[in-house]
Amino acid sequence: MPWPSFTQPFHRWVNPIALRFAGGFGSLVVLEHVGRRSGKVRHTPVRAFRRDGVVAVGANFGAQSDWVKNVLAAGGYRMTMRGHRLRLSEPRLVPLEEAMAVFPAWFSLGLRYLVHTDKCLLLTVVGTQP
Repeated sequence: MPWPSFTQPFHRWVNPIALRFAGGFGSLVVLEHVGRRSGKVRHTPVRAFRRDGVVAVGANFGAQSDWVKNVLAAGGYRMTMRGHRLRLSEPRLVPLEEAMAVFPAWFSLGLRYLVHTDKCLLLTVVGTQP
């Protein structure tokens, strides 16, 4: 793979690297969703946190990101988190304050003051597979 040009969108060269490490441990997970226009299955690395039956994901690149729009438009999707496949439904785009109960404090502060985003997705877990 040639060295990335910084004129290319950041995620085009970071995502393939992040996908190699995502889903096995920690908060870096693989979100599997279907493109709303293409119909293709997409795999996006995101940081997600789970508390009880809810998963929260920060919209790091804003609510207008394609993956956010795809998740909101989809009927169902999956996430690989810490070695488990989660089936998710009922996505809601909410203000950061509403998702802070799920996020650790360090992540909420990072979203607010480093990434400068105020939107997050809250997702309902409807099933889990090892």
